[in-house]
Amino acid sequence: MKKLITTLILIGMIYGIYYYYDDIVEYVMYNFVYKEDFEYDEKNEYARDYNFEFVQLTDDFTPKKRQDILNIIYTSLNNGWSNFTFFCPRKEYKKCLEDVENITNDATLISNINNFVSTYNSYNKIVVNMNSYGRVNISVDKLYGDEDIKVINEKIDEIYNEIITDDMTIEQKIKAFHDYIINNTSYDEERSNEIKSNAITSLKHPSNTAYGPLFTGKAICGGYTDAMALFLDKLGLENYKVSSEKHIWNLVNIDGKWKHLDLTWDDPVVNTGANMLIDTYFLIDANTLLTTEPIQHKFNDKIFVEAK
Repeated sequence: MKKLITTLILIGMIYGIYYYYDDIVEYVMYNFVYKEDFEYDEKNEYARDYNFEFVQLTDDFTPKKRQDILNIIYTSLNNGWSNFTFFCPRKEYKKCLEDVENITNDATLISNINNFVSTYNSYNKIVVNMNSYGRVNISVDKLYGDEDIKVINEKIDEIYNEIITDDMTIEQKIKAFHDYIINNTSYDEERSNEIKSNAITSLKHPSNTAYGPLFTGKAICGGYTDAMALFLDKLGLENYKVSSEKHIWNLVNIDGKWKHLDLTWDDPVVNTGANMLIDTYFLIDANTLLTTEPIQHKFNDKIFVEAK
């Protein structure tokens, strides 16, 4: 009798282990093997507190649906984390790893999420690794290093003290910086042509970052946009970058109204080589933007919802 009971218990244990194998493995992996991976750093000083229609900040890093994955990636980038790990619950969310793979393999989508974070927390390169047990690791190589940030901040403070006065309205302050950048910068046609032809860029000027317009006087659209985004941050204004297939520009919230701001197109390249300054794309609504130039400014309004 005792032998029978022992046998039945063993059979029950084997059956239980077989039936609940995935649950047991997941529990062990999450609570023991990878436990230290799920201890997160504090967000850095450049992290924003903004939620948008497309992505929102979260403190729940166990996704239950696709939107949760988008929010986790946005939060990790926004918080300035160079390395971040989260866990896919395979039983409750069977497509989790598949969704992570599809999202992170979509370079345009990841780049668009990057547009919502602070310029200083944006990535130069992002690497995602995952395994069959549900562990997903995100490693971020940032576009701006500590020394870059130090000198750029000093330069923006210097410009601010030079051109901004307390009696200016917000619009006047933005216009003053808009004009300063355009008057001291020219479009980097050489770098732009290299990018268009898929050539290895010379990097003669760091014109794709804020360093270009602030220090070398050369910029492509990424440089103009990063510099303006940093100034908008200094003013404490909610903002992000809007991108189309081949272009990027700024969007800023002023008194509850979202306005487009494109320094690149306000600094046109002309045949005479003259340095022109216009304000056609200064704080305009989406209808005006798309009526004026509907090709390079055609954006995905399901992602950049506030830009509509």
